Amino acid sequence: MSKEGAYIRDVRSLEELNNIIGFTGEAMANIEENVSNYLNGVQEVLNKQLDYIREQLEEAKERLSEAQEALSSCESSQRRDEETGEYYPSCSSEQCEVEAAQKVVDEWEKKLDKGTEIADECKNEIDDYNDPGGVFTPPGGHHLILNMSQKQTPKATQQLQEYIADVYEYRQHDVGGDPAAAEETLNPAVREEDKPMTDDERFAAFQKNIQGVKDEQEKDSYSHKIKDANRAMRCPNCGMPLQLCTCKNLHVDINLYQKQ
Repeated sequence: MSKEGAYIRDVRSLEELNNIIGFTGEAMANIEENVSNYLNGVQEVLNKQLDYIREQLEEAKERLSEAQEALSSCESSQRRDEETGEYYPSCSSEQCEVEAAQKVVDEWEKKLDKGTEIADECKNEIDDYNDPGGVFTPPGGHHLILNMSQKQTPKATQQLQEYIADVYEYRQHDVGGDPAAAEETLNPAVREEDKPMTDDERFAAFQKNIQGVKDEQEKDSYSHKIKDANRAMRCPNCGMPLQLCTCKNLHVDINLYQKQ
């Protein structure tokens, strides 16, 4: 404001900002929902794999027990040949069956230990993501995004809408300027860079910011050896990530989703 009156630079920019804030909150909520569904899917797959390993281990133990019983029965029926000093029957095949069955049990036990370790690590990370937080600890990503989308974003858009309404109301009143100058589109006191941007200028600035974010992500992914995250393959049959697909689909019609 000055002695000549008040000058509003660009109310449309405030309206666009309000729309972008609302859109960002909705977009983050959608992303969080997809992330939560993905994490729950990963945990479900890991639990199913552990159940399968446990079943295989129990079956292997049963075969080992049967082989040990067969060996024990064979050994109890052995008789010593006084001339050769050897025992008959030899029970060598039964002994081999026991050793082979024991080897299978050992392998499934190792798989169960490793699978349990991986599943526990995964569960801990998911629990951290879903942690509501406390007095001295920040919340995990789930509650952080929910707070942003359900509380902070509506509050921000409401305040901005109130400001926009005040601006429109302010512009409808005479604030002491020259009435003849009210229809002028240019303010001689405003610098060139302070003038409202055209639609082309706003689009160019948006594209520049987007490209800057992409360049920064590419730099981070290269320095940390992280693969590009804007592509994802999933099974078109069960919807799970390709590595976690359990429906035995041949994946000949795999879908590649790429964020534009």
